[in-house]
Amino acid sequence: MANPPQHSPLPAPPSPHATPLNTVLAFAFLNSLGTGAVQTGVFFLLQSAFGFGRQQNYVFGLVLYGAYVAGALAAGPALRRLARDLPGLSTRGVLVAVVAVQGLVSLLPRSAMLVTGAETPPEWSVWTVGVSFGVLTGVMWPIVESYLSGGRSGKRLNTATGRFNVLWSAAVLASFWLMAPLLKDDPIDVITALGLVQLASIALIAGFRREPARHLDHDHEPHPEGWRHLLAAFRVLLPLIYVVSGTLSPMLPALLDEVGVALSWGPPIASAWLVSRVAVFFIFERWAGWHGSRLMPAAAGALLIGGFIATVLSPRLGTAALPALVATLAVFGAGHAMIYLGALYYAMEVGKSEVDAGGKHEALIGLGYGIGPAIGLSVLLATGSDRSPMQSGQASDRFDTYLIAAILLVATIAAAAAWRSIRKYTK
Repeated sequence: MANPPQHSPLPAPPSPHATPLNTVLAFAFLNSLGTGAVQTGVFFLLQSAFGFGRQQNYVFGLVLYGAYVAGALAAGPALRRLARDLPGLSTRGVLVAVVAVQGLVSLLPRSAMLVTGAETPPEWSVWTVGVSFGVLTGVMWPIVESYLSGGRSGKRLNTATGRFNVLWSAAVLASFWLMAPLLKDDPIDVITALGLVQLASIALIAGFRREPARHLDHDHEPHPEGWRHLLAAFRVLLPLIYVVSGTLSPMLPALLDEVGVALSWGPPIASAWLVSRVAVFFIFERWAGWHGSRLMPAAAGALLIGGFIATVLSPRLGTAALPALVATLAVFGAGHAMIYLGALYYAMEVGKSEVDAGGKHEALIGLGYGIGPAIGLSVLLATGSDRSPMQSGQASDRFDTYLIAAILLVATIAAAAAWRSIRKYTK
């Protein structure tokens, strides 16, 4: 999810043309269930339905997130082109079409099973869902975020964005638990249910305005001049959290298998980092003690990278492997949330409104997610290891070492760039 286009924190009233906030939030919640099931949890579905290993999961991640980048970057230009060529078409109409196509495509695997009489759908049908979901959600979220921010500014925008963050992250968490009962015997029904939820969410679009309300610009409240350096630091760290997430998500099914977690319990156990993220979102939106702290970026980065490394190494801890994995995932999730919130908060306090900010932020997120699987796949091919339990300990150790080294290299580059900004900061 992207940071919505940002505005000042002055308590200006919302525009009378703003779409009701509860309508936007309800729509976002329902469609974020799909974000959890497809963008994050799909690797469990692929393992259950087709026996995908780590290499196939990384390849699927590259395709899924690459399509997401394409959709996000195309959203703004495509809407402008449609407005020029089809003047009667509204942004609301485009949103209806995007969600309808997305929902119908999600029914494709189950439909293929009914037609062929097979117990599992053809693999091409799930790849089709992945590509279409990537492109269409890349288009959808910038539109939704324009409805969220349009006509709101100041404290009302802060409140709207805070509720938005808690709700979408809670929906992603909920999807991990909801898919668990279906995962062992009926994994494709997760995608089918997703399609039905998306189609049902179209009814909420009737409450959207024909066009998003215009963005409200107001002068900013006074803030410390040095906060612009904290904004720069968090903007550098923001892509890092998605690079690390994109590396970790495709390998979670294999990690959980190594510590003895049954397939149906995989998503609930893996959701430890999502629980932590929701908790941090909730706490930090209400506790202002971290505002202006130069330690926040360093602490968040340390939790993110430390949690990732410890999670990768947790299967080596024998009987303590499972509790260690849960705890380290929670640490990773806390760092993830702190960086996201830091980037969002300082963008609101220091930054200015950008019309295409939603699409650019979504593309940045998708790019980060795409780099993660690329790193994992490169390491896997370089070491000749799929890090399965049947492989030798030496092959598994080699994969761990190279993967951690690659992530540390990326993190070091990001940390150096962030530090150049932080060291300039004075309260």
